[in-house]
Amino acid sequence: MTRLNWIIAAICVALGIGGYLLIGKPGMADQPMVERQAGLMKKISDHPEQLTPAETLSRLEATVKERPDDPQPHFFIGEILRAQGRTSDAARAYQSALRRDKDFVPALVALGNTLVELNNGAVSPEATRLFAKAYELDETQVRAGMWAAMGAAQAGDQEKAEQAMRYIYSRLPEDDPRRDRFRAMIDAIGQDGDAAPPAAAPETPEPQQE
Repeated sequence: MTRLNWIIAAICVALGIGGYLLIGKPGMADQPMVERQAGLMKKISDHPEQLTPAETLSRLEATVKERPDDPQPHFFIGEILRAQGRTSDAARAYQSALRRDKDFVPALVALGNTLVELNNGAVSPEATRLFAKAYELDETQVRAGMWAAMGAAQAGDQEKAEQAMRYIYSRLPEDDPRRDRFRAMIDAIGQDGDAAPPAAAPETPEPQQE
């Protein structure tokens, strides 16, 4: 990740990716794009904390054009749109990120979560595939692995769901507090062929990432 992209990522987090931004309507004063972006670059360099949400989005949109093969700006635009409640638009932004890098884990997880939202909490086969791939690529994505197992259970494949749960459980450290939750879910699948409700999955605590 370039220094500029690190700055953009930090800005997105710092601003809470505010929910009132519109793609293509950054709400900035009318001025030539070259001048506008030059001013933004200076502001990013000198005082990134002073950027407005609209300026952040404008910079992301410019980065999309400058780095057409980079999945990151598409992902962050998706985060902005999702925070706005524009879930379908966010899904398309995450898909754009994955077209540039099919193994970009943040977009895999985000698109899976978005599809679950669009499907009223149900884990579709496509969402299951996305979550499974994210966990396969990065086993710290425990919640994604659990969602994949839940998708298998909802599809009626209890054996596959139980196998997935047992695998994830086996990879957790002995002192990981999530082990108790997984143990209970494995027992539930084994006893009555049913998994915990999908809405429970996001509550699973994730370790803090550095």
